[in-house]
Amino acid sequence: MEQLRKLDLLDENGKPMDARIVATLRKLVSRFRRQFPTMRDEVEVIDVFEQAGRGMVRHEREAGLLEKPYGYAWTALQTIAISKLRAGSIEFHRNRAEARSGLDLVSRLRALDGTPEQIERNVLLGELRAQLTPDEELVFASKVAGYSSQDIARLRGSSVGAVDVVVTRLRQKLRAFVNQRGKTG
Repeated sequence: MEQLRKLDLLDENGKPMDARIVATLRKLVSRFRRQFPTMRDEVEVIDVFEQAGRGMVRHEREAGLLEKPYGYAWTALQTIAISKLRAGSIEFHRNRAEARSGLDLVSRLRALDGTPEQIERNVLLGELRAQLTPDEELVFASKVAGYSSQDIARLRGSSVGAVDVVVTRLRQKLRAFVNQRGKTG
């Protein structure tokens, strides 16, 4: 979250957000940290702050300057963060499967499912994907499907830079996963 103090937030057009709104949001970073300690993914946090800022811009465009910008910003940050945390939890429970070992899964597959190498690759890919957050999974699947960072940013409602940060983090996770599998396998 230290990155949030230095980073300029972007509006829906990918341009720097109004400095007054950014300054208001930046003053709430430490309070946000205390309130949501489980939200550690900086890209997700930046996304929460950008969404709150966009909401403030929209409100001011429609109703004029905010009387209590800090109160409005804090309420928006809480609402968006809680929504994101709940969505992740719901998604986790919806996609949860029975816990089985890789060998158990491979032993149940039929020859129609591919060669042993293909099956093993798919099992390893499944293990890797199980370690990803829902947001990382979206970016991973989109990149594998051939979408550009700009397309993914539009889909997520975030900046291209935020997507690139997730892609970099995914590469680091992939390297760590491969290194760990190489040592144990």
